Amino acid sequence: MLKNWWQGFAGGPDFNRLQKLSFLLEDYSVQLTLPYSNISSDEPPKQVNYPFHSNGWVEQYQQQKDQHKYVSIHTEGWCYLAPLLRFDGGEYGWLWLSVWLKKVPDGIDALDRQALAQHVINEHDQHYNSVAVGAEGEYGLGHNTEIELELKEYAELRASRGSPFTEERYRDELQGRINNYGYPPLQPAKLITLQGFEWVFYQEKYDRHPTRTDFYCLPLSSKFYLTLGFKHRVDNAGEKSWQKDAENAQQKILDKLNVSVMFDKAVLVNSSV
Repeated sequence: MLKNWWQGFAGGPDFNRLQKLSFLLEDYSVQLTLPYSNISSDEPPKQVNYPFHSNGWVEQYQQQKDQHKYVSIHTEGWCYLAPLLRFDGGEYGWLWLSVWLKKVPDGIDALDRQALAQHVINEHDQHYNSVAVGAEGEYGLGHNTEIELELKEYAELRASRGSPFTEERYRDELQGRINNYGYPPLQPAKLITLQGFEWVFYQEKYDRHPTRTDFYCLPLSSKFYLTLGFKHRVDNAGEKSWQKDAENAQQKILDKLNVSVMFDKAVLVNSSV
């Protein structure tokens, strides 16, 4: 209780209780050292081998969330709470780690890091700005387009009543609506070095809310790449101590990441702490 009060929150990852997870992704071995989740879950037993080059394998296991089509490898979450029990539950936020296997579309070489960096941003923008608007439950496809169509109807109504938008006012109104209710463009992805490998890093982050997801993408072949996604879900933006702890926890997990390139059961490149 005193520790919770001193640090300003309860919960979060406990690095005194760690689990080691290993996954084989064709020629790559990936090892994660993670704190156990502090929430109960019914996640199925872990698959160890992921033969993603096998015909039809990806299509069999692929899921979709928003613009992301992926095969889930692992998910772990840690909840942060108020240091003292409150009537509203006292939930401050969450740190989620999602480990995915993703595939690039035809015409893109994932081994070209610059091309992959451009793709992950385009994937977001093209999804939400799609001319085709998806039905409810179709992952937000064309959501920005839907916002613009609604604005056009409103602009036409204003014009019919003798109060048309100027071109500049229309653009500002559209941008404001997308910023507040839609999905504005992301900041460009960049290349970073992590544990001896060059990764593509980008964020899904919008000014209207402090919740964000940090994505680290490692090419595995010309068509596939590994993604580590750290989602910082902020339920109480006024409390800062837990957010700093979540940032530190993310870095500790990355520091303990181990990726090895295998060939004929011999390690060619090894990256570890």
